[in-house]
Amino acid sequence: MARPRKAAAEAPPEWIVLPHALYAETCARLVTFSHKTANSNAPPGGIRLSASQALKLPYVSARTLLGAGETPALDYVANAGKTATAVKQLNQLREGSATAPPDEARQLLAMLAEATAQGCEIATHKVSMRARQLLLPGPDGAYRAVTPLSAGGVSRRIRETVRTHNERVHELQREKAPGSEHLQRIPLAILGLGGSNPQNVGSLVRDMQRPLVCFAPAENRQIKVALALHFQGLGIRLPREPMNAFRAWSTACRARNGGRIATDMRTRDEEIAHVRVIARAVLAQGAQARRRLLDHRDMLPAGGTPLVCAQADAVARGLIAPELRERHWPRAFAERLARLIADYRFDDGREEFHFDQADLYAIQDMIEEVVR
Repeated sequence: MARPRKAAAEAPPEWIVLPHALYAETCARLVTFSHKTANSNAPPGGIRLSASQALKLPYVSARTLLGAGETPALDYVANAGKTATAVKQLNQLREGSATAPPDEARQLLAMLAEATAQGCEIATHKVSMRARQLLLPGPDGAYRAVTPLSAGGVSRRIRETVRTHNERVHELQREKAPGSEHLQRIPLAILGLGGSNPQNVGSLVRDMQRPLVCFAPAENRQIKVALALHFQGLGIRLPREPMNAFRAWSTACRARNGGRIATDMRTRDEEIAHVRVIARAVLAQGAQARRRLLDHRDMLPAGGTPLVCAQADAVARGLIAPELRERHWPRAFAERLARLIADYRFDDGREEFHFDQADLYAIQDMIEEVVR
C-alpha cells in the first residue's frame, strides 16, 4: 500500500511594508486585555500587564504566563486603517515566523520591547454600559465592581498547546504505539465571538473562538461506593434467608417448650448453628467491602492508608479491615449484631422475635466465639 503523501508546507507569510510611525503608535497601544472581548460594540480600551505583575501559581492565566517567563501575545484596542496588519506582523516577529528584512525585524522588535516594557491602561476611567460588571464583597464589608475581560494571548497559548497535543495523539495512535489507546484528544468548541466581522474584536479573535470544552465527570458508582466505605465504614445488613430460617426454628422451639427456647444441649447447638450462619454472612460482607476498597485503593485519600478512615464508627471500621480491630472489637461487634438480630423486623405479618435479656446475652456469646 502506498504511503500517504505529506501535505505541502505552508508558504511563509508575505511581509507588508508599513510606516514605522504606525508601528510606534500601535506598539504603544497594545493591550493584554481588550474591552471588545466582552462586547465588540464597546468603546476601544484595555489593559496591558507589566512584568512586575507576574504571578507564580499552578494555573494558566496572563499573569502566571508572565511568571513562567512567557509574554502572552498582545492585541490592539480597535481596528483602524492598517492597525490589524501591523499587529499581525508584530506577533509574527515575536513568534519568529515573519519574513521581514533582518534590519527592519531588529528595529521593530526593539521598538516593541521598549513600548511594552511598562503596563498601561487605555480608556479605563469609566465602564461602558455594554460591559458586564460583577459586584464582589471586599474584606471591609464593601463591594468591588469588577469588569471581566479576556486575554487573547492566553487563548492563543492554550490553542497552540492543545493543537500540539492532539497532533501528537493522532500520530501515536496512527502508529499504534504502546499505550496510545489510552490517550485522549482535547476537545475544542466553536464560539461565535465577534459577529459577522470578528476582526473588529482583535487580531487574536480566531484563537478566542476555540475555547476548551470541559465535560462534567460522569458518576462512577463503584468509586462512589468505595469512598463511602472508606469514610463511613460498612453498615451491618442482616441476611434475609438465614434470618427467616432462624425465626422459623425459634418459633418452632417456643411452640414445643411452652413459649421458651429449651436449654438442652441439642437445642443449644442448633441455635449456635443459626447464629453462626448469620454472623459469618455479615463477616463476608466485610470481606467483600475490603476487596472493593483494595480494588480502588489508588482513588482513596493517602493511597488507602488506613483502608478505612480513623473517624469512622469503630465496629463498622473493623468489619472491613481486621487489622484495624481494637482489643474490645469482638465484644462490641457481638453486642451490635445481637441487638440488630433482636430488633429485626420481618414486616410480613408473621411472628417477630421475642428475646429476653438472657437470650440476648447468649446470642452475644455465640457471635463473639465466631469472631475471636
